[in-house]
Amino acid sequence: MKIISGAAGALALTVCAAAASTLHVSPAARLPIPPNSSGSVTLQTLDVPIKQFPAATSTYLTGIRTYLISGLYTKKNGATVAVTYDRRSGIWSPLQYPGAASTAAYGPGVVSSSAFRAVGSYKLQGASNDHGFLYDSATNTYATMDVPGGFCGSTPCNYTIAHSIYGKKNYMFVGNCDAVTGKGSEDWNKYPATGHAFVYDSQSAAFTEIDMPNAFSTTAYGIWMDGTTVAIAGGFTDPSGTHGYVRNYGTSQTLVYNYPNAAFTHFEGITGAGGAGNYNVIGDYGSARNKSAGGFFLPIRNWTAGTPTVIGKLSANSVYKNTVVGVYFGTGLVNGYIAQIP
Repeated sequence: MKIISGAAGALALTVCAAAASTLHVSPAARLPIPPNSSGSVTLQTLDVPIKQFPAATSTYLTGIRTYLISGLYTKKNGATVAVTYDRRSGIWSPLQYPGAASTAAYGPGVVSSSAFRAVGSYKLQGASNDHGFLYDSATNTYATMDVPGGFCGSTPCNYTIAHSIYGKKNYMFVGNCDAVTGKGSEDWNKYPATGHAFVYDSQSAAFTEIDMPNAFSTTAYGIWMDGTTVAIAGGFTDPSGTHGYVRNYGTSQTLVYNYPNAAFTHFEGITGAGGAGNYNVIGDYGSARNKSAGGFFLPIRNWTAGTPTVIGKLSANSVYKNTVVGVYFGTGLVNGYIAQIP
């Protein structure tokens, strides 16, 4: 569901574009139970409280790590405000890049029981491009984290979104960048058919491009570390279609996955499941033949994909152990949900 550009924008469900586009929805009553087509997964709606955030019209849950969930809510004018939700206390807290018109937070990184980092993107008033950012709760500081201009080829990059972060003293985060040539990030038809993935390493303070070979577009949405092994998850589009992938950043060992009979597959998040090479990932799929789309959970053991579990006709955005968060379409708005995979 996270916001991406170029051909990569076609990977995800329609809800993907909703976070980047101007939303005009009424604060209709929340649905008590999200849609679920699997029958084996328990889902619960989790929205920002209207009493605390009276301007909110929709809720997007985008990331989860241990006790912390990240996300954003939209206003009637289409602006977004980033939020975090502490599962221990039930407290929602806003995050807003200083001076930004809109802020979106994605996969958080928990540093301790009282400190975290969050990454995401922000847009300045009147601007069409997005900047990446890093927030550190220990120091209550924000930093712009834009890729070097040359990452997008001959046209300088002017669009960066940081998607997921991992690590304590030293950390890494992944994301996407592009050279936007249209009116803005809400104008998907104006985007070039490109999209580049990157990883940022705090030890070297450097960005590295990590596009998949022969891909028109690559995304990096999730990152997980087991000791020195770094696994990155996302999607890519090549001449044969759009696929999900998990890649060992150090060795380039890669698992490519296509949901059965789907027109596209994209991994949205990754969590550990017992050491390097063992992961739980979540993603979205779509089938043009029967016009179906949905979110799924996939176990990977020893770099081999297991049997997927359909979560529902919704978008699965992030996973920690067996807990998934994401979004679904309610009555005239978008709702967040949290789910436990058996």
